[in-house]
Amino acid sequence: MSHFGVLSHSGTGHLNPLMALSGQLTARGHRVTFFQRPELESRVRQQGLEFHPIDAPKFSSLEDQRRDVSDSSRASFKALRRDMEHIVSAMKKSLRDLPPALVQCGVEVLIVDEIVLAGPTVAQILHIPYFIVSTSVPLNFGWSVSRRSLIHTSHNSPWSWIQDEWLQVSVLHLHGPVRWRLDDFRRRLGLGPIRKIHKDFPTLAHIAQLPQCLDFSRSKLPPNFHYTGPFIDDGIRSHIEFPWHRLDGRPLVYMSLGTSRAVQSTLFRLVAEACNELNLQLVITLGGRSSPESLGGLPGPPVVVRNAPQVELVKRAEIVVTHSGLNTALETLREGKPILAIPIGYDQPAVADRLAWLGVAEVLPAKELTVTRAMSSLRRLLTDRSAALALQSKIRDVDGSQRAADVIEAALESHSAPHLSGSHKH
Repeated sequence: MSHFGVLSHSGTGHLNPLMALSGQLTARGHRVTFFQRPELESRVRQQGLEFHPIDAPKFSSLEDQRRDVSDSSRASFKALRRDMEHIVSAMKKSLRDLPPALVQCGVEVLIVDEIVLAGPTVAQILHIPYFIVSTSVPLNFGWSVSRRSLIHTSHNSPWSWIQDEWLQVSVLHLHGPVRWRLDDFRRRLGLGPIRKIHKDFPTLAHIAQLPQCLDFSRSKLPPNFHYTGPFIDDGIRSHIEFPWHRLDGRPLVYMSLGTSRAVQSTLFRLVAEACNELNLQLVITLGGRSSPESLGGLPGPPVVVRNAPQVELVKRAEIVVTHSGLNTALETLREGKPILAIPIGYDQPAVADRLAWLGVAEVLPAKELTVTRAMSSLRRLLTDRSAALALQSKIRDVDGSQRAADVIEAALESHSAPHLSGSHKH
């Protein structure tokens, strides 16, 4: 049995699937310790997992750092430069603080969230095996949108577009300042450049929560890459009170635009107006970002809550309106429900692109959303959910966390075999 350390981004879309995978590993007799911000300790320990606090605001990641910027080129450049310095600073802190913490806890294997930039280098410093886990579309697939659809990432200004592009090049593809600082750190430790780590100290496996049926066909994949499927464990969700008595029997539309970034209230208002015109009941969750009172006066009116029991509401809903975060998309497709996708940023356009290609979603980028377009999309989704139902069984039939745990154990066994056989020779 092994002692795994988990390095994860703190967002719900990362923590929930990685806790589900960790639960599968602990059920098989392994130990799992999360290294996270202190305020997340109770949430992790409630799942029977171990915890070690890390004194850092957040792990370095693209999702932490993107900010909406103004049209002022000087202000935008300063914001971009500040964001990049924050990414580098957080990465350097992780490289300094994580190795002694992992040694102190006796961690033998690392599970690294793909967007935790320091993870592979930390594993190499300690010379312990590691696994890369993509909770969304893998970065090496790229988050750009394919030509199969007409989906485009929306930006509030040219500088917003420049910021996205620069952060993706710097963080997703490790070019520019992030790589320079990381390589400088590695060089002082006698390690080669990060671009050669796949040869010098490769991951035992790259595991993607993305099911293969949700991805475009690919002629070539790395031999250690594995599609699995949703890491979903309903038991890791806290009980959330909801005013069920307010549901009035009309067809239900559930709307969630995620938890990781601010969302313009205009988007909620436009969808509320469309639902009101079609006599649909709308439930909006704000993802813990603000109070329901901040959305007062919406037409309908919809049921607005700070947090919602998402799985239960998805089961009752006719349509789910989402930002196209992969976890919400997977939970919706498990129930055979169609999606109105409003991608806002990060990986969301790439996920929405795949949903549109499979015919399970209508896609309206945030800058193109209007009441008329929302009504047209909702009408189409109400009349035809055949594609979503056809995909439902493919999603339901896969236990992603079990499959991922199988991959991890098999890879560790293969990794250990040469060492064991070598020890018998002495």
